[in-house]
Amino acid sequence: MVSSHNVPAVFIFGDSTLDAGNNHFNKNCSVQADFPPYGRDFFGRRPTGRFTNGRTGVTPLQTQVDQFTSLVKLNKLDKPTISRSLFLLESGSNDVFRYFLPIGPPRPQPDAYVSAMLSSVRAFTRQVHALGARRIALFSLGPVGCIPARALLPESSPLGACHPEMNRMARRFNRGLEGIVGSAPMTLPGAFAVYGATYDVVQLFRKLPKRYRVLGGMGQCGTGNYTVCGEPEKFLFWDFFHPSQHAYALISKAFWGGRPSRIRPMNLRQLAELNVSAV
Repeated sequence: MVSSHNVPAVFIFGDSTLDAGNNHFNKNCSVQADFPPYGRDFFGRRPTGRFTNGRTGVTPLQTQVDQFTSLVKLNKLDKPTISRSLFLLESGSNDVFRYFLPIGPPRPQPDAYVSAMLSSVRAFTRQVHALGARRIALFSLGPVGCIPARALLPESSPLGACHPEMNRMARRFNRGLEGIVGSAPMTLPGAFAVYGATYDVVQLFRKLPKRYRVLGGMGQCGTGNYTVCGEPEKFLFWDFFHPSQHAYALISKAFWGGRPSRIRPMNLRQLAELNVSAV
């Protein structure tokens, strides 16, 4: 494990797929990776916050950045600490899922929708970079169309099948996300960015059905009315939306020391070991 001298803090932004954070003020379902001892999350379950309303008890991504900015302005964080820290973002799963719900206001065309999501990510990277972030990890969406909750949709037949259009939108977003990482040397001077291929990692788990199965939860994690399986370490999902702790451990391992098929152009360990210039 890299020392806190190299990485004094880990700042986490995005939705509950990465960490339940302050979503509904509930930390019961939070699963943290084994990173340096000082960290802060700025979570809600709302991803990019562009097309979902503000009445769901969640924190938009821009609000999360504003919270971080406030800490900087209040001198709660110094620039040398920020520049050596890891900034993690996973955002967009809920936007993709909500796009295909049969209720809600009219939606733009898929390409326009994904473009707006990516614009939010670009704004995030620019803002945290301006505040001093130099080590940034953007994690892709997983196969959103394969989560247990998609079985509630009218298009869920046959039972257990993935939603192809939902996954297609996630892959489209992921390609754009990797493009943001690829352009980082030009758009974010002095910063290093990596792309974590969550979609590919999770799909690898799904190809091993005897070892990784889907838990048919009866309700949202942390709110009651859910069924806990007898052997949770054998399941890929904990509830309708979120992977199990065992799955998170496997994903974390793939990103911390994994090869380029998992995370690129370097893994998190290599990112943490890079020398960065204080702002």
